[in-house]
Parts: sequence; C-alpha cells; structure tokens
Amino acid sequence: MEVPYNYHVVYYMFVSPMLLQKVSEPFDDDNYITELKPDGMRLILSKINNKVKLYIRHNNEVTSKFPVLLTIDIPDGTTLDGEIFVSDPAGKPDFEAMILSFQLLHNSLIDGTLTYAVFDIIQFQGQSVTRLPLTERKQLLDDVIAHNTSLITKVKFIEGHGTAYFDLVQQQCLEGIV
Repeated sequence: MEVPYNYHVVYYMFVSPMLLQKVSEPFDDDNYITELKPDGMRLILSKINNKVKLYIRHNNEVTSKFPVLLTIDIPDGTTLDGEIFVSDPAGKPDFEAMILSFQLLHNSLIDGTLTYAVFDIIQFQGQSVTRLPLTERKQLLDDVIAHNTSLITKVKFIEGHGTAYFDLVQQQCLEGIV
C-alpha cells in the first residue's frame, strides 16, 4: 500500500496514541470494527534511524524493560501502537504477570509468554498515517507485519457483531472489546 504523498515526514520517537471513547453497551453496526482488548500495557514501538524505542502511553520510555522487542523486523520510520501482555499457561492474558514482567530487570524470569499485540500503525516510512481510515491502516499493518509470531501479533478484528463478540469475550473471562 502506498502512503499518499502529501503526508508530512515525522521523526519523533514518541507519538501520542489515539484514545478510545467509552460506550456503555456493546452494539451491532457494520460501520464499526470490533476487536479484543488484551489485558496488558499500552505500548508504542518506534523504529527511527534503525533504532527501536518503546514508550508507554504517557511518554515514559521503557525500552530497557523489554529488550526482546528490539529485534522486531519492521521498516525504518515505522511507529506501531499496541498492547504488551503476558499469557498464562492456558493462553489468556495475565495482568499480574505483566506487571511483574515490567518490574523485573530481565523479562526472561517471568513465567509466561510475552507478546506485543499490535492494533494500529501511526507512522510508516517516517510519515504520519493517522489521517488514513482505520481499515486502510489495518491493511498497511498487514504489510508491515506479514506473519504473526508468539512475540508480535496483529490484533484480529471483525466488522460489526459487537454484542455477540462481547458476550463471547465475557464467557471466556477476558478483559473486554474495543
């Protein structure tokens, strides 16, 4: 996917994430997408000048906390927005293990799998792509992360069906949907 030529080139390591608007009830509308919200920590990953930096949502750099993410193969000039979490042995996000992982000097000491679940792309090739529609950014994200792994995965989404998806997420005792 080609990024429109009129976007400004941006070289900041930290980019403020877009925030959600809360609704009181799930709803069904094919004009919206629905995706799982992993129970973890919001994490912005920027690769600028071939150097990866990690930030939590309030511009606190946490690069040294998650060294395993520094080797993720993405194009230079890319900024990803996602959630980092730790899975328990059953594969469900474990928030307490995530906090422990964040507090430890070496994540290799945690009991579980550390995963960066990416749900959006903010910059590509040094250009802001936030003005593109979300579905187009999701397509671009598919190009940037061609294959899901246990370390980095794209958050899957469905169009509409918010109520049924929410019910399923509740049955599985997961955090919620977006």
